[in-house]
Amino acid sequence: MPSNDLRLQELSSRPKVAVVLSSGGIKPLAAIPLFEFLDEAGISIDLLVGCSGGSVMSALRGCGYDTAQILKIIGKVAQRSLFTPISFRALLGMAGLPFGRFNTRSGLIHPRKLKHAFHEMFGQRRIEELHPKTLLQATDIETGEGVIMEQGWLVDAVYASSAVFPILPPIQINGRWLGDGYYTSSLPVMEAVKRGMDVIIAVIFHDPINIQANSYMACLSNYYTIQGDAITRFQLALSIDMHGHEIIMIKIPFKNPINMWDVQYIPEIIATGQAALAGRKEDILAAIETFSRQP
Repeated sequence: MPSNDLRLQELSSRPKVAVVLSSGGIKPLAAIPLFEFLDEAGISIDLLVGCSGGSVMSALRGCGYDTAQILKIIGKVAQRSLFTPISFRALLGMAGLPFGRFNTRSGLIHPRKLKHAFHEMFGQRRIEELHPKTLLQATDIETGEGVIMEQGWLVDAVYASSAVFPILPPIQINGRWLGDGYYTSSLPVMEAVKRGMDVIIAVIFHDPINIQANSYMACLSNYYTIQGDAITRFQLALSIDMHGHEIIMIKIPFKNPINMWDVQYIPEIIATGQAALAGRKEDILAAIETFSRQP
């Protein structure tokens, strides 16, 4: 039986391939097995689209980091201390207490440590320098519009795409106040459809609903999951209706919620990604081959 490389070398033409990564904190590391499979199969990626945690992973891939480099970087910077110090003024403001203040520019966490971590990851790179072409999803918090960032400083764009309210404050980019892309498109498949991609591989990193949630963050996470699922179902149905060839969904389900700083779970995250990918490898190859054989 010919190898994947030989199978693909025999094709006379190839489709334009996009990989779309959903939000998910540190869980988009589960996409590493997918990228390794595509590299081994000789399948080139023409477009990366990411939202929130998926933006971090897309940016790392777009910078050219390999698996070992990505794991080293994440293991170094993804620490709980990134999400300190707490803004006590914002906390008092949420409760309406004296000396407190909370408005649309506020967040419970001062973001300087997180921004410094992004600088360690990406340095002075710009989005338009990444390869393949990379798009990052954010939300204009003043208009409610989804915003796709494809130019500008990568550090600012990744932060904007990940700035989840009310934990992190928004950032101003080109006169717009931008926050987490999760609020408008947690899985921005439509952007790949708009740009004429032929085969779209869309990856969802899915947390379960925690029915025993007994903290503010756990309850908030439940609401984010419910909101994201609803938005994704609607937008995915529309994307499938508009798309001309094939959208391959890979849902990577996690048994328990995993925080951004839970680096001890990285082996489990990657193993979960491998298990989810195992049943879709032939679907991906078939989609590539079917497109390439079209007259």
